Amino acid sequence: MAGDPISLLTPYKMGKFNLAHRVVLASLTRQRSYNNVPQPHAVLYYSQRTSNGGLLISEATGVSDTAQGYPHTPGIWTKEQVEAWKPIVDAVHAKGGTFFCQIWHVGRVSDSVHITKEAKDRRNS
Repeated sequence: MAGDPISLLTPYKMGKFNLAHRVVLASLTRQRSYNNVPQPHAVLYYSQRTSNGGLLISEATGVSDTAQGYPHTPGIWTKEQVEAWKPIVDAVHAKGGTFFCQIWHVGRVSDSVHITKEAKDRRNS
């Protein structure tokens, strides 16, 4: 009926997270994390897409150097990578958003062209 609230725009409690609406930024893997490290421009990218009480899901984020299937995707297996995510997450939180990390391992789809020599050596041993 006219005048009824649109459920997509109504608040929603998801576990311990209180969302202002049900519009979610889904994972959009952009392949701009050179050497698998999130870059400073990602702070602007994610903060521009944040709304107060909104939910953002990170791009596919590799869990190990053998998890890679595409070039320039971010990771969380080194201290440098984790530290690079912190200003991104802080920017989303500063605007009142909730940020989830989409953890990723491509498994058998993995293409060795995107895996480091060290990871290839471990995989073959």
